[in-house]
Amino acid sequence: MKLICLTLFLIIIVLFYWQFPVKYYSVVRENSKPLDPLLIMALIKVESNFRENAISPAGAIGLMQVMPRTADWMKEKFNLIDSNVNHPVDNIVLGTTYLKYLMQLYDENIDLALMAYNVGPSQLETRKTLAEKYLYRIKLYYKIYKVLYFWMG
Repeated sequence: MKLICLTLFLIIIVLFYWQFPVKYYSVVRENSKPLDPLLIMALIKVESNFRENAISPAGAIGLMQVMPRTADWMKEKFNLIDSNVNHPVDNIVLGTTYLKYLMQLYDENIDLALMAYNVGPSQLETRKTLAEKYLYRIKLYYKIYKVLYFWMG
C-alpha cells in the first residue's frame, strides 16, 4: 500500500512539473527584474500555456500575448526597434517591458498592473470582473510555481 501511495504521489508531482514548465526561464529572469521571474512564468502559463505561436481571438500574439499595436508602441517608446513580436524571446522582452511599464503607471501595484496587462489600461474599470478572474489565475499559478521551483524564485 505504501508503494502505491508513493507511486501515485510521484506521478502527481511529475504531472505538476509537466503542466508548469520553466521553458525560457533564463530569458524571463534576464528581462523581468525587479519582478519575480516565476510571476512571469505564471503569466505566460495563463496567457499562452507556453505556445509560442499562440494567437488570441483579439489578435494578441505569442507567449505573452502581446497585441501588435502595443508591440509597435513599445518598440518606439523603449527603443526595441528590432524586436519581432512573433519571435519567442522578443515576445518575452516586449511583454515583460510592458508589464514593468504598467507597474510604473499603477504606482507599483502588481495587481492593477496584471489586470491592465490582460484587459488594457483603458478597459480596466469596464472589464474589472474579467480582470479579477485573470488575476486570480495568475496568483494561483504563481503560488504553484513558487512551490515547484522554490529554489529558482
